[in-house]
Amino acid sequence: MTSFRKGGTQKFNSSNLQRTLEHFWCVSNMPKLEVQDLPLEKMSSLPPNIIQAILTLMPMRDAFRTSILSQNWRDHCLNIPKLVFDDAVFQGSTCKNVTMRWKLLYYVYPILLLHQGPILEFSLCISQLISCCEIDQIILHLSRSATLKKFTLCIGSGDDHKLLPAFFKLQQLMVLELENCTFQPPVTFKGFSRLVSLSFNNVSITAKVFLRFISNCSQLKDFTLIGDEKHLMGCWNSDFAELFESLPLVECLCMSCYPIKCFATGVMPRKLPTSLVHIKYLHLLGLSFAREVDLLSALLLVTSSPNIETIILEMQPNPTEAMSQTVMNLVDHQEYSYVILDHLRAIRITNFTNVKTGMDFVKLILAKSPMLKIVDIVINKQVDIHGEVKMLKELVQYPRASTRAEIRFERP
Repeated sequence: MTSFRKGGTQKFNSSNLQRTLEHFWCVSNMPKLEVQDLPLEKMSSLPPNIIQAILTLMPMRDAFRTSILSQNWRDHCLNIPKLVFDDAVFQGSTCKNVTMRWKLLYYVYPILLLHQGPILEFSLCISQLISCCEIDQIILHLSRSATLKKFTLCIGSGDDHKLLPAFFKLQQLMVLELENCTFQPPVTFKGFSRLVSLSFNNVSITAKVFLRFISNCSQLKDFTLIGDEKHLMGCWNSDFAELFESLPLVECLCMSCYPIKCFATGVMPRKLPTSLVHIKYLHLLGLSFAREVDLLSALLLVTSSPNIETIILEMQPNPTEAMSQTVMNLVDHQEYSYVILDHLRAIRITNFTNVKTGMDFVKLILAKSPMLKIVDIVINKQVDIHGEVKMLKELVQYPRASTRAEIRFERP
């Protein structure tokens, strides 16, 4: 196995690294540039902070290509605080027929070795990325400094990648995005106290670990939890009240169907003990108005968020559940006089069908939102034109708290 560590079977030196990177970043698919076409003197004399700002805003492949301009720009390329490795980085003939592990070994890690300044953001999000020991070596290298504020790791295929203990030493993290990873921190791990944004997409974790983790991330404002039965493991004997006690400042919330079920155990309350006064954006995925737990969860989250501004509901495309009489009358029999959505501006619902519960949900929103401007409804493709016209006519005629609310139906 090739090793990144000193004394390993593969050795790098700065001159070899520089030549390798210059070949990859500056030669492959690089349009021919004539020196006389470039104002080199002016570009090279720019203040260092301006050069850094330019390089940070550019796609990373293009940023490294600027190293051909001058030694000054070449030096700044080795000091970019934002390193983002995605599919666009590895386009071109240089990367054709090259394994992902080879790319990590000969391109990603050498950049880390050559890097001279603090790394504030690191992202490894590639469609072909698989779990491998090279990822561990990269994380180990990043953990040796206390500068990283944003970390993204998206495994594209194969098995989930288990995060090793070195990862949990990244205590300066403010933004964390993980996809197809296994999150098993050591027992001494106290959480990321500076974290303000967290995204778990199919991250393998138990309820005990998850709740202990987020309870130590009290600054979270942006929270995404997307998962399935394979990844959210064990018995989730918890509820929405316990979840949001650990998220007192959350402003943007995105959850998929299965995590919602995990937190909808026991008797579903009509309202939470404490209102979610900070939530402004709510995004729910994979729900069905035909399922009682889904409908009640959506109602609970919406009616408990008095300052919400935007709601997006991506409904299940083809719900197969038969709707019971209990579900049919859930909205009708509930008392929602306490609900006030004074700040709601827009709601969007996809895969909408002409079921009573869905229509009742939209009517409740219309009745409780005096500042509502846009109601976007994307019709499920199984609904015919006659059904679409009937739904639109019914909603348009329903009393609205906002006279400016525009109801817009569209096909996918």
